[in-house]
Amino acid sequence: MGQSSSVSSRNEEGSSSSKKFTNNRDVLSYFNNKAQQQVTIPELVSFKGNLQIENLNTPISHKPLFNVLHFPPNHTIVVGIVTNMLRVLSNFPLINSSYEPITGFGLLKCILLLNRTRCEKFLKIKSYDQLKLLFISLSLQKTDKEELSEENEENINRERHVKQIITDFDDVDTEMLCLPADFMLQFLSWLLILSVKFPTTNSKTDNDKTYEQWDTFKISAMNLLRTMNPDVVSNVESHFITFEQFSTAIRTVMPNLFKPLENLMEHFFYLDNDLVSRDANLSSIQDSRIMTPALLAQLSTGLPKELFIQKLQSLYIGRKSGFSMRSLQAKVFKWMAPSILVVSGMRITNSDEYAAEKNPRYRHFLDEFPKLKDSDQKMDASHLSKKKTTFAVYIDDPWKVTNKDYFGDLNTRIIQISPRQDIYKVNQKGTIYFNTIGGGIGIGDKQPFIKAASKRYIPGNVSLTFDSTLEFAVFRHTGYGGLLDPGLLSMERKEENSFFELHFLIQDVEVWGCGGEKELEEQIKQMAWEEAESKRRQQINFRSLGEDRALLEMAGIIGQHQGGGSM
Repeated sequence: MGQSSSVSSRNEEGSSSSKKFTNNRDVLSYFNNKAQQQVTIPELVSFKGNLQIENLNTPISHKPLFNVLHFPPNHTIVVGIVTNMLRVLSNFPLINSSYEPITGFGLLKCILLLNRTRCEKFLKIKSYDQLKLLFISLSLQKTDKEELSEENEENINRERHVKQIITDFDDVDTEMLCLPADFMLQFLSWLLILSVKFPTTNSKTDNDKTYEQWDTFKISAMNLLRTMNPDVVSNVESHFITFEQFSTAIRTVMPNLFKPLENLMEHFFYLDNDLVSRDANLSSIQDSRIMTPALLAQLSTGLPKELFIQKLQSLYIGRKSGFSMRSLQAKVFKWMAPSILVVSGMRITNSDEYAAEKNPRYRHFLDEFPKLKDSDQKMDASHLSKKKTTFAVYIDDPWKVTNKDYFGDLNTRIIQISPRQDIYKVNQKGTIYFNTIGGGIGIGDKQPFIKAASKRYIPGNVSLTFDSTLEFAVFRHTGYGGLLDPGLLSMERKEENSFFELHFLIQDVEVWGCGGEKELEEQIKQMAWEEAESKRRQQINFRSLGEDRALLEMAGIIGQHQGGGSM
């Protein structure tokens, strides 16, 4: 695969959508050169330096890939999945018909295609289905045994336009592809760990012990896997993930899933001395049994950046401060910024039996809460088989006592974390009450009806209700008509009218401060400044290389019979 000129004229770029090809080598050469145009000279210097190559046509050995990608030790499945994915993407756009090994050019294309912004700029095609490309790269197997003959490599046998080559995914039929669930579980676990290890594109990775927590991250990964396929409850090896399941789950409730991989791949554009140490501030959650790094990583897949930041402040931990409304009020109400309430517990599967034989207090709660009939409920396999359930509530307003009215802004939302992930958004302001006269806490409920001798909860169509002792909670989902809309995933799957209700015994309740708009704005500005500073140092380092001809030649800027080239 020969290298053509690295620079195309503006006229050629402007007419690229009508450009035609009749052989594979010309197609790959065109897109290789196009990829090189997308990066700056300092980025190219760092890229070649990290890979220890002089020519972008050079096949990449495993060692530099392992060094930059920080693969988890002893996880051969993850290594196999990722290297196969990179090989598929490196042959773009001939992802189905070309079997070239991963070269410098190919890896450059991988970085561009895995980055949303760079991908759009690289392809210049509106509404390009990047998720479909990612699914193909994960599920389409590339092996040396399937190497094409020289004759087939050369000929396409038909004239094809650039746009057609890209948008038809080289004639791959995604309906015929699927991902083994056990493979996907390992890959999801790795992505969640990456969100802790690589929060930005230029974060330095110290020799931390994150990979030692693999089993904890695997639990959160199982929640995401069941979000894609709710039938994956046991015997993971017997299940698969289809493209529709993959795409639907990511688009609706985990849009940031691949962001950590984007950040990791961008590290090829930074040399070690350009990376910045990041304080993930995970020490603040060491005493928590529920707000773990894995749960934080899972939350980050679904919450937009403007709502979620990694630095959290512990406000209330039920196991330490006591499970009571008064204790929660004393710890949380002085926090004048957004917060996240997290609750976890064991689902009560047989209410009558549990009330009669194990907990008479629950019988009292049932008398006050209008429970759905079992015959009206349509639970999926994940809810039916898993007892552990966890919810988070993002609250934009400061907490306050509301025995008659409500609080909560339009950013309020309930996030179901386990056994699967879904997001429930409010459709109006004022959706939360904190009732200190026996009503407990409600998100999406109406204020309970309370008299001296009786009490009656009034749950909303989509709501999360806590009793006043913080012993029991109920999540209800009965479709439209309430203060919160049905789950984003449920609506996408046309299951918004599949009623279900989860009663659970609370085991943990915690509230974490997220920082206000001012703090968030300052943090985002600081991160942006640090990334810009890394880029600036790259420019300075590059200009200081005037006498280091060897490195310039390695960058392909001088020598090797090449001109200076403009990027």
